[in-house]
Amino acid sequence: MAQSGFTPISLYYSTTASAVPIAGNLVPGELAININDGKLYFENSSGVVTLLAQSSASSPVTSISFGTTGLTPSTATTGAVTVAGTLAAANGGTGQSSYTAGDLLYATGTTSLGKLARGTNGQVLLMSGTNLAWGTASATTINALTIALTGGATAPATFNGSSAVTIDYSTVGADQVGTAVAMAIALG
Repeated sequence: MAQSGFTPISLYYSTTASAVPIAGNLVPGELAININDGKLYFENSSGVVTLLAQSSASSPVTSISFGTTGLTPSTATTGAVTVAGTLAAANGGTGQSSYTAGDLLYATGTTSLGKLARGTNGQVLLMSGTNLAWGTASATTINALTIALTGGATAPATFNGSSAVTIDYSTVGADQVGTAVAMAIALG
């Protein structure tokens, strides 16, 4: 009901479900509404009737999927949808939801990442097949040290009584697995 002193605006309308106005019933720019469906149409400048808006009650979001991304929506039907979760590595994320200082991320497959917790003081990073692990250096894990000379440096005439540039682990003098070895090499 119109208020006193105001002229009501009446739109071309239909109460038939799914009815769409035909272009012959509208002029360009004219609005039409389907009261049953809650859809608002207009005729564009080319004479084509186009859906302009619709009520969310007549066509609500009934589901939303983020596939295998690892993300989930907070709600699928109202307002702004907030997304939470951990983005899977296959979709550009890490697949990890928490970290500790010193953790390492590494590829465990072509589309997956693993997390390796930090090691302890003195441990070295070891590789076993495709798996990473922290461990203690031993004669089997470090069996030679090769000195590469750059910037025009030349090898010394002798090193530890030999002219070799490769130093075998046993040459350094470590007699126990895990014994720390310190050496200084002076060139020139």
